Amino acid sequence: MIDLLNNWMLESTDNFNIVVGITAILLLGSIVILFIFSRKIGQPDERTNAIYLKIISCMFTTQIIMNAIFISLVDSNIEYFRQFFLLFQGIVFLIGAIYAIRLYRKEIK
Repeated sequence: MIDLLNNWMLESTDNFNIVVGITAILLLGSIVILFIFSRKIGQPDERTNAIYLKIISCMFTTQIIMNAIFISLVDSNIEYFRQFFLLFQGIVFLIGAIYAIRLYRKEIK
């Protein structure tokens, strides 16, 4: 699948720009959602520190899994490996944002 996406990006600059745009929207949107929900959770205290730790732990675990996938699936001859790395980072932040929303609804509301 990584090879198919790489070949599709190599076909034209429009395809490359689509992938970069989707990755940027995914990454920036996830960061904004994380920021908003961290503000809603509140100032650090005993209760909120546990929530922040759960979110960071989930993101760290996802980061390790995504790095393992990146190392195993992305060959050295793929030209746009940086875009795949940023896409995987966007997925990590998306998982963190989804988990922050879930914890906010579960423990705050």
